[in-house]
Amino acid sequence: MIASVLPLFLAFAASLSAQEASTEAFRSPMERVRGALSVSSAIAKVPWFPESLEFDIKWGIMAVGAADMKMGELLDYDGGPAYRIVSTARSNGFCDTFYKVRDVNESWVAADDLRSLGYSKKLREGGFFRDEWVAFDYARKMFFSRRFDKDGRAAESSGPIPGPVQDMLSSIYYLRPRALKVGDEIVLDVNTKSNWPLVVKVLRREKVRVPAGTFETLVVEPGVRQEGIFVQKGKRLQVWLTDDERHTPVQMKVEVFFGHVSAYLRKLGG
Repeated sequence: MIASVLPLFLAFAASLSAQEASTEAFRSPMERVRGALSVSSAIAKVPWFPESLEFDIKWGIMAVGAADMKMGELLDYDGGPAYRIVSTARSNGFCDTFYKVRDVNESWVAADDLRSLGYSKKLREGGFFRDEWVAFDYARKMFFSRRFDKDGRAAESSGPIPGPVQDMLSSIYYLRPRALKVGDEIVLDVNTKSNWPLVVKVLRREKVRVPAGTFETLVVEPGVRQEGIFVQKGKRLQVWLTDDERHTPVQMKVEVFFGHVSAYLRKLGG
């Protein structure tokens, strides 16, 4: 009797173990956060933390909405210190009548080397819908993702990562501490459920005037292949970073099917 039951028991135990391992792997970035950490000079190594950036969004010369990018929290993420970055974009009342936008992008980055630990997208742009998260498991060298449809049904996926990677939002913050000069080409390893190289070109210096003031900037162009930050589809993206140690993004411009959508810094806060 014991001999006949034992194989079934072992198979059942193995099944539970595999299910538990799968549940552990498919924890969202939000589930990996254990709480807030106090900021110390030993951890907060970036000159702009905490930071809040508010932007006006225009389609050509027409005001169509507002956006913001905030890095304001230092968290315990699976036992290590991590920054949380949140970017939102929303159309104004006029634009809502023909193309309503309500986007929230989040990214969690390791405080020591600014590699991405995971990201979340909740995108609502006209008829376009995207609700998903991705977590990077560096011990397993894998990404784990869950994507939800409009009815809340979830689909899981996973795959390998080559090592430390960035997502689209974290890549800006990873670039900012670097010494940049005109003519540079910087290659970042990016994963958006597939691995690909993001080539960032430093094009030129340019003085620009935005609602927040006048700035000397470096114009950089990331070779974006997939979703962007403020719009989910675009042909060409350029970012104006202040020409100082902070490399604050003060202006962004992405080509779309008709013209271009631009973000202009309205307010810089801490």
